[in-house]
Amino acid sequence: MINVTNVSVLNNPSRFFSDFQARPRHPRRAPAARFPADAAARACAPQFEVSFECLAPLSEDIEWKLIYVGSAESDEHDQELDSILVGPMQARPRSLVPQADPPDPLKIPSHDLLGVTDNFFFVCRAPGVLFRRAGYYVNNEYDAPELNESPPEPPLHDRLVRTILAEKPRVTRYQIDWQMPPSLPPSLPNENVPPSLPQPAECGVSSGEMMQQVENMQPQPEPMTH
Repeated sequence: MINVTNVSVLNNPSRFFSDFQARPRHPRRAPAARFPADAAARACAPQFEVSFECLAPLSEDIEWKLIYVGSAESDEHDQELDSILVGPMQARPRSLVPQADPPDPLKIPSHDLLGVTDNFFFVCRAPGVLFRRAGYYVNNEYDAPELNESPPEPPLHDRLVRTILAEKPRVTRYQIDWQMPPSLPPSLPNENVPPSLPQPAECGVSSGEMMQQVENMQPQPEPMTH
């Protein structure tokens, strides 16, 4: 019923405190718009465009969530940045421009704040059932070389710059029966899944070297058919 055809990052990199504001283009219900406090932050706020097709009329809402992963070691640090309900929908192409408030850095473990991490993902749910998840690596670093060489304690959150590695998504699709009651869907094989990312404490590499390793990963393109 729903085929996501593309997710684009329109403004990247951006300041860590830039908003991810959520604004669907054709919503039935959506959160009120929230904007950064100053024009400079608004200008560099990351913007995503999610393009998808509704292949048949749907009477139920589809839920889209943006979640920031504070630590790969535990989901207790996950932060739900926004949730959007879109529906009912007719059979036609649609798009969203999701943005949301930035994550709270105080809820992120200090050792997970800097460098390349598996930081955020979109999830798409039909009523009661997950059918798609797309995750992205994010690199957080300071805006000055000397701060990256000797990170201050406590961290200077207002000096952090966030870069989303938009060309390296990890996409998982789930088979669901749109005509049946909600149930736990089986997962299809992961698409665009790069090798495990080494951690600085394990391999002694710098953030820049880790970025280069991620850039060298070549995911397979995702099929655009339903």
